Amino acid sequence: MVLGGAIAGYVIVGLAAAVGKLIVGAILRFRFDEFIFFMVRIGKKHKRLSVGLCDPQPYISCSMIDTKETKMRNLIYGTFSMALALFCTENVCIWVYGTKLMPKNPLTIAMSAVMAACTLFLILRLGVTQKKKSGGDATGIMRQEYERCMAAAKVGIPPGKINIRQVAFTGKVTDYSVYKKYLLMQYYHFLDTGDYSSVKKVMDEFENYVPDKWPQSELAMLSEFVFYHVIIAPNEGKAKFYGKPFLEKLDGAEEVNARRTFAYWLFFIEGDKGAALQIAMEAVKQVKDYRLVGCQPMELRLLEALIKRIENTP
Repeated sequence: MVLGGAIAGYVIVGLAAAVGKLIVGAILRFRFDEFIFFMVRIGKKHKRLSVGLCDPQPYISCSMIDTKETKMRNLIYGTFSMALALFCTENVCIWVYGTKLMPKNPLTIAMSAVMAACTLFLILRLGVTQKKKSGGDATGIMRQEYERCMAAAKVGIPPGKINIRQVAFTGKVTDYSVYKKYLLMQYYHFLDTGDYSSVKKVMDEFENYVPDKWPQSELAMLSEFVFYHVIIAPNEGKAKFYGKPFLEKLDGAEEVNARRTFAYWLFFIEGDKGAALQIAMEAVKQVKDYRLVGCQPMELRLLEALIKRIENTP
């Protein structure tokens, strides 16, 4: 009963927060991005919704894209979500401990306790997140730029047409995560414009912050390290160094940027024309479903260039 109550409380708060984001996002005309319920994902492809499975996540989440990206709109968006979660928590606690509308037993006590804890965590996280976003220091600027560029790419703006504000890294260990995401958007910007000297500068800086063990969540970053050392600045030693963990993480469900890298790897490192052509052709069909809509033309160009190279190679 205690476990059932804890799970129920966790789900209720998670759903309440997600519904709050959906409601206020719709009012403020945000664009729906995705809803994740543990391992079930509802996303938007073009103008239609798609339902599928994703890697199991220990949470319930909903994300909406603000195409205007103003601090006040973002604050309202987050606050309303927390307010709805808090409303549900308060009602359950009042029903259990005040009005007795719900029986007081191990199930309801566990449910109300978990709901209160989860709601407090969400409120604290909102406060920390808003403080980081509103900060005028390097960390705040990097976070704002990454989120703005990612939102623009998701709604269809090519990364080459997104101007990214330049900011120097703070050197703080706690800022590694946001800095790597910021560098990734810079990389896509210069890759799309064909400015390979700037791509090299970004990747030289990026390599200072690679992890000892790559998590599955950073497969997009890892794939670009492989791609860079395979074709942009060919270095077979480094390509294989990054290629080993990259190949281990491929499971057939990766997005088109990883499939593109895999095709280049097969052709330039393994010399397998047939397999490279097959993967490249499959990736071409996959481009239209890539969640970063603005990156689709760039991915298609890179894949078509590889296919042409394969077909012209004896």
